[in-house]
Amino acid sequence: MRRLPVREAVERVEQADLVERIDVALHGLCQPLTVLQCRLAMGELIGEPEAMREAIREALLECARLNKTVGSMRTMLQDCMRDRDDERAG
Repeated sequence: MRRLPVREAVERVEQADLVERIDVALHGLCQPLTVLQCRLAMGELIGEPEAMREAIREALLECARLNKTVGSMRTMLQDCMRDRDDERAG
């Protein structure tokens, strides 16, 4: 069995951690997308102005939630890339 150098082992652990964090974040995107789709579909089906306004209000809240999750994912990836660049430079 080949032994991994310490640096390579650390990189694999960090990559696995990043993959897990991204997986959790992507899973977090599924719920607001489903809610968004359902709310808009309900507003469309009911067809009344108040139902449509409510669907739009709730859809906007879900959009804000999606943007927050995407922002967190972007920050996570930027941190990872910065750490990787620091390791290569140092």
